[in-house]
Amino acid sequence: MLRYLRENTGNWIIKIFLGIIVVVFVFLGVGSLGSKRNDLVATINDEPITRVEYQQAYKTILSQLQARFGRNLNDDIIKALNLKQQAIDALIEQKLLLSEAEKLEIVVSKEELQNYLISNKAFQKNGLFDMAQYKRVLGLNSTNPEIFEQNKIQDLMVEKVRRMVNSTVNVSDNEAKLFYLFQNTKVAVDYLAFTPSSYTDIKPTREQIQDFYDKNKENYMSESKRKVIYLKFSPADYKDQVEVLQEDIQDYYDQNIETFETPEKIEARHILIKLDPEADSVTTAMAENKAMDIYKKAAEGEDFETLAKQFSEGPSRDSGGYLGTFEKSSMVKPFADAAFAMKAGDISEPVKTQFGLHIIKVVAKFDASIQTLAQVSKKIKLILEQDDMQNIAYDRAGEAFDAVIDGDDFEQVALISDKKIIKTDAFDQNGKGLIIPNKKEFAQTAFALAAEDTSDVKQLGDSYYLIKIIERIVPAIQTLDIVKADVQKNVTSKLQKEFAQKQAQEFLDKAVAQNSLEDLSLPDQIKIKSTPLFTRNGSIEGILNANEFIQAGFTLNDTQKIYPRLVETSTGYYILKFKEKKEPAGTEVIKNLKTVKDELVWKKQTQSYQAWLMQLKKTKKIKYDPAFLN
Repeated sequence: MLRYLRENTGNWIIKIFLGIIVVVFVFLGVGSLGSKRNDLVATINDEPITRVEYQQAYKTILSQLQARFGRNLNDDIIKALNLKQQAIDALIEQKLLLSEAEKLEIVVSKEELQNYLISNKAFQKNGLFDMAQYKRVLGLNSTNPEIFEQNKIQDLMVEKVRRMVNSTVNVSDNEAKLFYLFQNTKVAVDYLAFTPSSYTDIKPTREQIQDFYDKNKENYMSESKRKVIYLKFSPADYKDQVEVLQEDIQDYYDQNIETFETPEKIEARHILIKLDPEADSVTTAMAENKAMDIYKKAAEGEDFETLAKQFSEGPSRDSGGYLGTFEKSSMVKPFADAAFAMKAGDISEPVKTQFGLHIIKVVAKFDASIQTLAQVSKKIKLILEQDDMQNIAYDRAGEAFDAVIDGDDFEQVALISDKKIIKTDAFDQNGKGLIIPNKKEFAQTAFALAAEDTSDVKQLGDSYYLIKIIERIVPAIQTLDIVKADVQKNVTSKLQKEFAQKQAQEFLDKAVAQNSLEDLSLPDQIKIKSTPLFTRNGSIEGILNANEFIQAGFTLNDTQKIYPRLVETSTGYYILKFKEKKEPAGTEVIKNLKTVKDELVWKKQTQSYQAWLMQLKKTKKIKYDPAFLN
């Protein structure tokens, strides 16, 4: 797999191609490698999924992530996304859906395939399908029309099955209304906060510290550490091996023409009169009259900057309403449509947006432009040189890893690669003890290795590494004199928390009995506070991890005012009392009904499809070795 990835994922044209082509599944090119290997990674009712299919699926997912994340893609993201499992699951899903498509006699017509091909921008020149471009792009990706079109037919068949499953899902207006009310109803509460860290007078005794240490020694282990040797393959080492031809520069320019385009821009000022979209007719009329009066002053020649400083209610008021230079897409549509239709020096009548009413003055206009090949040729050359150096570094690292797999020891590998072996001092899992870039990622790679193991090729920053463990330093319990400060801090925190909980429970019992917070005799440091209105999925400023707090608030009403249990969050204990409940207005519900229905349909379709797929899997004998994923 590593050799195949090395040969393909570095090429910039491939990255562009994979970024443009939107596929339903991740199986572009399955079976196109022409390999005769028949080793299996999974079976579905004895139908094989081969290692070649798995490698191609993994490679395609990885390439899509590279197109999405660019150089931000690292081993942590790959590990978090569990790419190996994704590839296996996606292959199993595709096989199952293709089997169902055949059972249901689902077909893809020539016209459907043709429509896909001619509408795909990767295969177009000047907005039209171009056969030469089509074959060229496929050739660059080691495939041909016959293989590509067969795989695309399978993708389209699979999509038809998905649409068939999802077609059974519908959402009524009443269901959408209830969902919107549930999501957007707001509640506010009064509360008492008992914060453990505020009890600063609590100090543990020597005996409490010793007792806590004796009972929790295993929590005070020294850190596990590693020592490694490694080889580093940096792109800069291969600068002399790179030559970029003019035709390569031309190809890059043609394929990335949009990156050299500068859209139309304007420089502008504005005066904002705030107006809530839900404002009543009287308030709206007053705001419109005020905005129109300001517009007339500006139109009659009064200094716009001075008027903005005097009347504007927006954040740019102090700078005379100055908005700087911006593209059309960076502003809300009504504002942008009006501003970009104006000439330099023009002043608009009031324009309404969700923020209010804007009087706009266009200071200057800058036409759209595109940089010529001559203007960007040097820049492109540097990009292509860097890509080529990156590819060579990766290839060399891959060849070194192949030598490791073939049984060569690390010294021989270094000699073959013309690289110096570098040895580290002991370092922990966060990289403390290392003097290299990307030390945390380096350390995490090392800690994932077993004793004497050598890593596969790891990219850290721009460079590639082979890392070999030479020593594992195991953790040991540290003596109290070494960790006393940490133990004392932990004991103090424990005692503070216990005291806060005890005191909170005493006041909760009284609050429940009196059905009130106001009648409690509270210590000076405990004050009744109030939240703003919040939704079920919202947050509350100053209260971390507030989910339990929020859910508790929604159980309260005018009858049951006091929540009968303490609410614990990461910051302390809370006693809650009902204050206010506010449901969305009927007009608001109607206004958002379509959006809510679309959201609910999507959610229900996702749930329905996953449930259907899970049930389908239960009818099949699916086997694979989980160890393969490790």
